[in-house]
Amino acid sequence: MVTGAASGIGAALVAELASRGMAVVVADIDEAGAQRVAEELRSHGARAIGVGVDVSDPESVAALAVASYAEFGSVELLCNNAGVLLFGAVADSSIGDWRWLSSVNVEGTLNCLHAFLPAMRRASGWRHVMNTSSAHAFLPDTSHTALYSATKHAILGLSFGLRAELTPDGIGVTTLCPGQVATRILDSQRSRPEVFGQHAAEPFGTGVIPLAIEPDEVARAAVDGIARQDELVFALPDFGLDQFRSQVEQMGQMADDALAVHAARLPQGEESAGSVN
Repeated sequence: MVTGAASGIGAALVAELASRGMAVVVADIDEAGAQRVAEELRSHGARAIGVGVDVSDPESVAALAVASYAEFGSVELLCNNAGVLLFGAVADSSIGDWRWLSSVNVEGTLNCLHAFLPAMRRASGWRHVMNTSSAHAFLPDTSHTALYSATKHAILGLSFGLRAELTPDGIGVTTLCPGQVATRILDSQRSRPEVFGQHAAEPFGTGVIPLAIEPDEVARAAVDGIARQDELVFALPDFGLDQFRSQVEQMGQMADDALAVHAARLPQGEESAGSVN
């Protein structure tokens, strides 16, 4: 079951999974788009259904779980992939901006976990969860995406903890962290409900992200990582890899520097006496 599967990474994921023999549930707030993707998969011999879902709504997600189990009897792979993006400085963004991002990216993931995990935990055999975070979860971002990055940090922490929790049940957890991917995520606000207020500015337009890797490349990397039971999978353009690695190393250096300052404040001999919380 893949959310956000009517286009972009989600559509590529269901196509890749179907090509490897899995039956798929194509779930998206764009129900017509989900139905089109499912129909295309069926035309190539795959077992697929399209289901409309608003992942921010627990009742909608509960209905998605019912539809998934009614059609296929079990769910072995849960891909929490639905996500939205907007730009804006923290001080200039509205609370509605944050609530919308969080309702989809964070609460949407939690709603799916709560709806699907009970039955998955009662089952046996191979089972896996993949949560889509972002390379932004690792970046000291200065490009007016702090709110988006915060939601992706949350997915990272949630996924790492979930992996430890589900290991005793034999369920794997993989976190997918894409970089620039040629999707319509710049046009996320096309599905933003009015209750979250005025739309944020769209400084880069609403077209497909340029200078990016294709969604099918991300999907192949993700499914290969799931098969290996990887904890973390990156899917990044080659041209930005060195810069990304440098930024991650800068974050590590920032932590090392702060720990050095902390250690210098401790009375001699106390540094190794306790645990780090």
